[in-house]
Amino acid sequence: MTDKQEHNNPQHDPLMDTQRLLLGVDMSEVDRFSLEEILAEFGGGAEAPEAETPAADPLPEEPEVPVETAPEAPAPPEPPPGEEEESGDAEEALSEEALLDQEFWDELLSEDDLILDNGEDEEPPAFIPAEAERAAEREPPPSPPPEIREKMETQEETEARQEAGEPPPPVSMEDVVASTVDAVKEEQERRQERLRRRLEKLRGKKERRPVKRREPSARPPLPEPENEPSPGEAAVWHKRRLRECRRGLALAAPVVVLMWLPWMLEYMEIRLPFFSASLDNAALCVLVPQVLASILCWPVFRAAVEGFRSGTWSVHATALLSTAVTLLDEATLMLLPERSDASPLGGIAAVLSLLCLWALRSFHRGMAETFRTAAMGAPSQVAACCEHGVARGAGSGRGFYTRACMEDTASQWQRLLLPVLAAASLVFAVLSSMGQERSQDFLWCWSVVLCASSSLVFPLAFFVPFGRLSTRLARTGAAVAGQYGAAELSMSRRLVVTDSDLFPPGAASLSGVKLYGEERSRAISYAATLAAQGGGLLGRVFDNVCQSGQIARQPLEHFHIHEDGGLSGMIHGETVLVGPPAFMRRKAVRLPAKLPSRTAVCLAVDGELTAMFGIKYTAADTVELALRTMRRNGLLLTLATRDGLISPKLLRARFGADFGAERLELSDRLALSDPEREAEGPSGLLYREGLLPFVSLAAGSRRLCQTVRVGNLISIFSSIAGALLGFYLTFTGSYAVLTPILLLTYLLLWAAPMLPLVWTVDNI
Repeated sequence: MTDKQEHNNPQHDPLMDTQRLLLGVDMSEVDRFSLEEILAEFGGGAEAPEAETPAADPLPEEPEVPVETAPEAPAPPEPPPGEEEESGDAEEALSEEALLDQEFWDELLSEDDLILDNGEDEEPPAFIPAEAERAAEREPPPSPPPEIREKMETQEETEARQEAGEPPPPVSMEDVVASTVDAVKEEQERRQERLRRRLEKLRGKKERRPVKRREPSARPPLPEPENEPSPGEAAVWHKRRLRECRRGLALAAPVVVLMWLPWMLEYMEIRLPFFSASLDNAALCVLVPQVLASILCWPVFRAAVEGFRSGTWSVHATALLSTAVTLLDEATLMLLPERSDASPLGGIAAVLSLLCLWALRSFHRGMAETFRTAAMGAPSQVAACCEHGVARGAGSGRGFYTRACMEDTASQWQRLLLPVLAAASLVFAVLSSMGQERSQDFLWCWSVVLCASSSLVFPLAFFVPFGRLSTRLARTGAAVAGQYGAAELSMSRRLVVTDSDLFPPGAASLSGVKLYGEERSRAISYAATLAAQGGGLLGRVFDNVCQSGQIARQPLEHFHIHEDGGLSGMIHGETVLVGPPAFMRRKAVRLPAKLPSRTAVCLAVDGELTAMFGIKYTAADTVELALRTMRRNGLLLTLATRDGLISPKLLRARFGADFGAERLELSDRLALSDPEREAEGPSGLLYREGLLPFVSLAAGSRRLCQTVRVGNLISIFSSIAGALLGFYLTFTGSYAVLTPILLLTYLLLWAAPMLPLVWTVDNI
């Protein structure tokens, strides 16, 4: 057969078809080539014979290399491991304007970045523009792979072989096909990797940064509760301190009022015979009652000395230093005639000592009530914060004393700030007196700066509100472990509640039964068997029905609790389902078009509806009060219920609002509703059942922390501002402005915003 006949009548070669399919070549549009042409193209041997065509039917000249179709546009690259969550945001990172921008794709697909189709049945992205396809058509075909180039002969070797009359070396078709496919795949992988890196770079510039959650402020580490005293012993110790503070406060308050009475009368331009005669007489009228008030306020100075022994500086130490400096200044005023005619400030120090005594009284009262409650025995429940909110669980009071005695944040700020202010007051006094050549006024300048920087908010920041809150919680059968426990309970706004919290015993009952070809006792027995095993509210309701009707439960096998509140199990070889209507529909159980009750529980045996039970939910007064308290204090609900009917919709229907309720996953609901679950730590103790004591504990802890936070801010700013103001006035010699009445007014103005928070912290 001639070459013309061979060309016109080619034999079918399956290997060539395989190669074309792998390369994505359309078989209907590509001419067939002979084996000699392929060998001449890739083997470098004899030239390919020209194909003779009939004169009557001329064909256009075809290239000597296989014609490849234009490669399809690149598919979106797969995200690397660990970035699956970002793959869904690719369209967000790259907007439509960027995808349709020709300059974007020209830059992206330049430098041989066009991806060849590997023959897989993948649809190209719809957003690839036509210009990218035309650019791919202009790309030259890939060069022969290294395996083929090694087998290709050089020109010299070919001429030598032709002169010797030797046949060309054979090249197998399998090697050609395999090498070509491998080369195409390698090139495609390289270009896909370059395109992926470019897309990631562009996406990284436009994607949003993740929002960092605000973590709670760091607190001092909690020591191990070793050799803790019993709550009863701690309560007795604080009661003894409480009696001392109460007795001293009752006697010191009238003395301080008498000390300030002459200054008030003189401010109203009412002159007193002895007091207004001279400044020495005024100093004597201040010195004597101040000494008496200091003796009566000795618990404050004892607390200061105890703080010195432990290496801490508190507001009690500042009160002690102010009292000492003002007493020395009053003695100097009477003994040194060269001292300036400036009013003594012993009354300011006496007011500060009296407030510190009041704060100590409130603190010991709060601690006594807290430990008296903790001494009632093992708590019924322990409150602590978990990942889902503030939850309750079983536990003992171990570690409660350690948490309650931890240093509060107000004391922490005082320990850091007050020593600095005391040192600064001494420096300012030296600069204002000796620096201005007024050495005789050193003690007076020191007392001014020291009293001005001694904010009256310091004793009110924690001690007073804690005492009021602890007294209120003790009446509800709850106790919080000091400011440390209150801070832990305030880390979350959500309260984890169970079925019995929202609907206590008596608030849910069986309102009716509708049977579908089943006996009443058998239906109740089957439903009670599954409900009792599932626990929660339904178990209590059906248990009451079984006890009143003397209905026995059945043996249960293969019990399972479903996500939507449904129950399933095997009873006497029958598959039994109990749950709300939505659960039955998902289990392909046919239900009537009209349900007998909106809060119905269905019973199905072997896929057939056998009974429907109407459950009546009643809103209890205590629960309504607790929910109103939650809403007033900005708290939200987290449902750890087992009853499938308890939902935000039911809460809205029974209580008028859903209270921001969120339902947890099944595993979390079962774990948190388990009565034997151990709490993480005794941040709060509960000795009464019900939702109201729990809400009071959480809401009171939040209010206490808010009050302490505001008190710290006011005390810090007021003390720093007072120190700077006192230094300025003493340095400039403005003695007439620094009267006791004006300085006390300045301090009371800073304390005024704090008083409403102190008095309403227990108004939960």
